Amino acid sequence: MAMANETVTLLRYAKLPGLGWRRGQAIIGKNGKVSPDYMFLGKGKSKRKTHAPEGHYVLRHFDGRLPRYKKLGNDPSEALDELQRAKSELKFKNSGKAIGYILPSPVSVKRKLLAEYGREFLEQKRSPSLKLAPDTVKLYTVIVEEFVRVCGKSIPEDITEADVIRYCDGLDRRYSDGVRARRYTSLRGFLFYCGLEPKRLITPSVHKRLKSYEKKKVRIYSGVELTALLAVCDTYHHALFMVALLSGLRDDELAHLLWQQVDFEANVIRLASYEILHKGKTIRLVLKDREARDIPLFPLLRDELLRLRELRPKAVFVLGTKNDLPNVKILYALKSKARKAGLNCGFCRGCASRNECHRFHVHYFRSSFASYALKAQKDIRKVMDWMGHSDLETLAQYIGAADNCPAWLTNLYVLPDSNSKSEEAMPSSLVFPESSKKPTK
Repeated sequence: MAMANETVTLLRYAKLPGLGWRRGQAIIGKNGKVSPDYMFLGKGKSKRKTHAPEGHYVLRHFDGRLPRYKKLGNDPSEALDELQRAKSELKFKNSGKAIGYILPSPVSVKRKLLAEYGREFLEQKRSPSLKLAPDTVKLYTVIVEEFVRVCGKSIPEDITEADVIRYCDGLDRRYSDGVRARRYTSLRGFLFYCGLEPKRLITPSVHKRLKSYEKKKVRIYSGVELTALLAVCDTYHHALFMVALLSGLRDDELAHLLWQQVDFEANVIRLASYEILHKGKTIRLVLKDREARDIPLFPLLRDELLRLRELRPKAVFVLGTKNDLPNVKILYALKSKARKAGLNCGFCRGCASRNECHRFHVHYFRSSFASYALKAQKDIRKVMDWMGHSDLETLAQYIGAADNCPAWLTNLYVLPDSNSKSEEAMPSSLVFPESSKKPTK
């Protein structure tokens, strides 16, 4: 009679509807192959074949009377190979014991901790050769540190699909579906770095749900919203939002725009990456895709910048703070002014929890710039260059978004040597407000 520890069994560990996680014997057919995604559940007469796609294979053997499990992937062929290998090793071990030969104990190998993998992964992302933007590195840091804390596992081999789902559930409670999908994709890169295979760790059905999100239509600011928003602004914030609207700069580009990059003689903003030493601090701007570009100074944009320059003749940053440092609170200022203008929807999660409407984001100024400029300009490639896009497909989402906008809005994006198609007057709130007050943060 065989001893209990002379056998190795291939099981499937899967989540079953209404039952939770269960182990069942893997089904090996007459052809000697494992039946994918199926297992036997129950014993004796109650034993039945069950479809279990959400799970993975495990090997079970007994150490005396204690069961020991070894986690495998979700590939039936590889699971069968592991079963045969384990059976051969156990047979050799038991044969040695039968003739009185004691096999030497394997040397224990110190396994690297998940936290160590995290530190090495982030160190790699900070490598100068990768040239990742500081915000990108910061995002990777948040993802890795939060996942390590949420999953609660010490070594990567113990990570399960349930840990990934629990992490994404936490993201869903705080962020939009799009944020969850993008962070999940980044997390898969970290799991791969840890030596795991995301395709086997996470079942296709779960992967499809976690990576998917509703792609919303382009959001642009209407003439009514812009008029109301600018009407409640002081001199500084009026200039801030007008520059955002008429230049199409990204959030980070707005915060780090230098007066040195504004060429009034050539009538353009010459945007490029830089690294400077200012007030004892190293400040750098890394453009997305590292593509420098020129943005024209439309008449109203030029007037805004000239007036702002008169108020801040010694400033280094165009839209900097009182201390002449990059303003990293542009989003907070926008939501505050939108609330003051009575533009909050009053129904979204942001309005309910913080009185900050989700309908207002700095990036929507960039969307508005693209949409209105496309309507005003005949040359699509020109607008593509202003936006810093490398292909027309990215810009195509903005085509037609401003079809019903008032004529005065499109006239803002007409260069001086072009003839405006309409003489419709623009709202007075768009004109630079006369104020003797110094710019505020």
